[in-house]
Amino acid sequence: MIERRGVVPYISFMKGKLMKKVKFGDIRRALRGKGFIMALGLSVAAVGVSTYIAYNQAVSRIGELPGSETEFGFNGDSAVNRPQQGVPEDNNPPPDPDPAPPVENNDDPAAEETNNPHGNRPPVIMPVEGQIGEPFSNGELVKSKTLGVWKTHDGVDITAPLGTEVRAMTNGVINEVYNDALWGVCITIDHGDGLIGCYFGLDKNVRVSVGQEVSSGDVIGAVGNTAEIEIAEEPHLHFAVKKNGEWIDPMGLMN
Repeated sequence: MIERRGVVPYISFMKGKLMKKVKFGDIRRALRGKGFIMALGLSVAAVGVSTYIAYNQAVSRIGELPGSETEFGFNGDSAVNRPQQGVPEDNNPPPDPDPAPPVENNDDPAAEETNNPHGNRPPVIMPVEGQIGEPFSNGELVKSKTLGVWKTHDGVDITAPLGTEVRAMTNGVINEVYNDALWGVCITIDHGDGLIGCYFGLDKNVRVSVGQEVSSGDVIGAVGNTAEIEIAEEPHLHFAVKKNGEWIDPMGLMN
């Protein structure tokens, strides 16, 4: 019994070793064959193709997710700029950190009236202190005391003693200084806004020249008796004004 028990395990052991030799020998022979190399190459290729397909499918699924770079990264949109659901969008601009101080309106007519009763315009004054001897006829015919004929009187005659100072009615530029056969010594002033002031019958002692700027109230001459066309009247200044080439009543301009 002891010998039999020892022989059987020994035979089994030797049989196992023989089978292992056979199997490993087959494997070594298979590895040395061309067929195994081809099968190995095909297996590697199959694994590569499967991996590529799986990768593309994974990228496609990621691109379909909202807010992903594939969907928004190439068209200028961004998940950061998208408003959150349920949160109202604030469209109000941020406050100015350094607001500019309010600008004072210097063109306010009320402010000008307070600082200057005439606004931006200089005052308009009577060129001579005196009474109106002959008013503006506004195109109607009146009888001339000197000529004895009916004619229009296109200005006002302001009576004043000879030598009384004559002043510019407002700001302007001396336009003409001349001696007329009928109106005597004459000065015209361009007062702007289409206004031309005419100062006729002056004394020969003229104090201004052409092109000179004058201000309201500046003395330009004196009352004379050089106007032959009105020599029969009391000494006076013949004062007339044209507006855009038309005679107007000078008294309508006085402040």
